[in-house]
Amino acid sequence: MLAAAGLLLAVACVDIELRQIGPARPSRPPGCAVELIPIGKPPFPFVDVASGTVSCAKQRDRCLDEMRKQACVVGADAVYGFDERTESMYIHIAATYAARTP
Repeated sequence: MLAAAGLLLAVACVDIELRQIGPARPSRPPGCAVELIPIGKPPFPFVDVASGTVSCAKQRDRCLDEMRKQACVVGADAVYGFDERTESMYIHIAATYAARTP
């Protein structure tokens, strides 16, 4: 039973490291709309506000959900330029967080 609990925790694990690289932006509401752009840059005028890496166990969708959440926190409208790698059971995605400019 303890092994099953450990596996459940490992599957639920998500770790993110972000660093501000541009102007501070106000946070957006939780669940805000965020474009995920794995290849290339946003198709609108933007400024980079943060960059970072999210790591999660087994489930890429969990990583993408966390990226969306963190984008809202840093005031970003898009996350772009994914650099993905897999290590054992972990998926790591590095990306840049961008905000629309007027």
